[in-house]
Amino acid sequence: MAARGSDSEGKQVGAEQAMARDNHEFVSEAEEILEKMTADLSELSEQRHAGAEVEPDLINRIFRSAHTLKGLAGMFDFEVIGELAHHLEDILDGLRLGRVSLDSPAIGLLDEGVMLLASQMARLGRAEVSRDDGTDALRSFISQVEEVVHCPQLERCDEFGGLDVDPSLLRALTEYEEHRLRESIRRGRHLAVVDSTFEILAFEEGLSELSAAVREVGEVLSMLPAAGDAPESQIRFSLLVATEIGIDPLRARLDFPDTQVRQIRTSGESPASPVDPLSPADPAAPEPSADESSLEPDPAGSRRIGSLRSISDTVRVDVRKLDELMNLVGELVIQRNAIGDVARRLSSNAQTARIGAELQKTQKALDRKLKDLQTGVLDVRMVPLRQIFDKLSRVGRRLRRDLDKEAELVFSGADTELDKLIVEQLVDPLVHIVRNAFDHALEPASEREAAGKRPEGCIRLSALQRGNHVVITVADDGRGLQVEAIRVKAIASGLIGEHEVLSRKEILNLIFEAGLSTAETVSETSGRGVGMDVVRANLAEMGGVVDLESEEGRGTTVTITLPITLAIIQVLIVGVGDERFAIPLNSVLETMLVEPSQVGRSEGREILNLRGEPLPLRRLGDEFEIRCAGFDERQFVVVLGVGAQRLGLLVDRLEGQQDAVIKPIKGPVQQIRGIAGATELGDRGAILVIDVSTLVGDGLRRREAA
Repeated sequence: MAARGSDSEGKQVGAEQAMARDNHEFVSEAEEILEKMTADLSELSEQRHAGAEVEPDLINRIFRSAHTLKGLAGMFDFEVIGELAHHLEDILDGLRLGRVSLDSPAIGLLDEGVMLLASQMARLGRAEVSRDDGTDALRSFISQVEEVVHCPQLERCDEFGGLDVDPSLLRALTEYEEHRLRESIRRGRHLAVVDSTFEILAFEEGLSELSAAVREVGEVLSMLPAAGDAPESQIRFSLLVATEIGIDPLRARLDFPDTQVRQIRTSGESPASPVDPLSPADPAAPEPSADESSLEPDPAGSRRIGSLRSISDTVRVDVRKLDELMNLVGELVIQRNAIGDVARRLSSNAQTARIGAELQKTQKALDRKLKDLQTGVLDVRMVPLRQIFDKLSRVGRRLRRDLDKEAELVFSGADTELDKLIVEQLVDPLVHIVRNAFDHALEPASEREAAGKRPEGCIRLSALQRGNHVVITVADDGRGLQVEAIRVKAIASGLIGEHEVLSRKEILNLIFEAGLSTAETVSETSGRGVGMDVVRANLAEMGGVVDLESEEGRGTTVTITLPITLAIIQVLIVGVGDERFAIPLNSVLETMLVEPSQVGRSEGREILNLRGEPLPLRRLGDEFEIRCAGFDERQFVVVLGVGAQRLGLLVDRLEGQQDAVIKPIKGPVQQIRGIAGATELGDRGAILVIDVSTLVGDGLRRREAA
């Protein structure tokens, strides 16, 4: 009983932590939207009181902010806030379409709504309100909005009967476009229809250029494909335009090929229209008092102004700024290493030993502070994998619909963090894997039931941190991979010879070769032999590897192993002949000195008996054609590990460890297989950094060219 109670308490604590995390994420996102809405409402107020025409884009901008906030609240399941944002949308939609005027009490309600939202989110940030808490103030506000916004819809198109324009164009206008046309007539603007013909292959660029020219002197009220005869290679468009400059000047400005400007004339007086939200307020209309627009007047008759402090303590930073900051930290690391070298040389000289000792103390203090700075910058760059998992959920919903397959996506380890740069590059490989699992791996419901499985398939994505790496697995319960079918396809594609002997693991890894696909038909989703080779290539660029396990009839598991960060890493400096290389320390499992007699051979490859397990060996000198120690000399073995794969790298000497910043190689030769980049060693110059994932992958591949 005690254990069961403990589990229950643990689940409750976990749920509370998850809710607190959701609240924080929602508040940080929503605060930006509210700040933008507040700024735009201030601009709206300034234009209104200055008697200037209110910009339609300003109203639309505020409307979009309210719509975004409503969607965000829905995603985080904050129903009351979503309902409040929805009613703000109602007011703004009325403003856009002419149903609500700028001297309406609704304008005051906009400010009140934003203040209520800010107050509600401040309470969320302090954990004083639950997601389903509906306060009396919110309900009262919503009822006021419903009273103000409720009005009969305007009649459509009847008031435009006096325009000498094709009725079909008027019938095609949206309600918002009708409203803008009505407002242009009321203001006495010149109206015209601009007809233009474009080549179909280039109409987007031409239409965009024509629209931009119109907007310099007026407003594009509507844009529609035009009826009439036109060659098959061309398309015609009609733009309904309102301008202040007159028709002849407009024609002069729109000097485009195959473009005509036709003036629209009106007969009689312009039709009366309801008061428009995009017009200045009536000078004779009294300004609404503060009390009239007040949602809940203070009992003392005065309005209190709430705190202007930000709701959350989150600051959004462009990732490019973080990259620049990380580069600066990297440069400091290089200079710190150079100072350490100078201090050691001074200490080794009797005449400067005292100065060297003092410099070493300073260098150690600098080293501690620099490591703190480095850790802080890395922490800022780290983001949870939840960002990717949320995107994959949407991909899964679309694939369920497109492929008509019932399957659930189950996620775990969403709080596991990775460098932002790696997370962004990881999205496409994971989408490829999930898409293939849906399309190839999961059987139709009838086939699954015949095999004794649930009709609904399951794809599980999990992530966990293992040392300096993050391991991500994608496992499905589908039909699994048929090893013999892969082998037949590989032989037919010329990837392997017909009599070549490969292990089961090596045959499965053929899936990652370019152009190999086991799909019988090509669909919009997959089956073209592209995707899994891209997965391996993209992961290799990030210093990661991908591994595959599959059991026929039971499912397939794809395992991805990635370093936590690619920014500043520790490296092991090794020497081969007269050259030196850097090996990322997060891939080094151990090092040892071996005698020539300890190195054996099996099936044409060198191996080492490592505690009863065979370890494949590769000579770093042979990889880059460098003269190195011979087969009869003692050498060091650097045991490399990426995921479940192991490889021993033979080198002549070990020269120590240090922090390094990997930088890309620039110049005529930038892509060198087995080289991830270069790093500086202070005054000792630059050295190449080994691409461990490539060396390990190549070292374990036994295939030879057919």
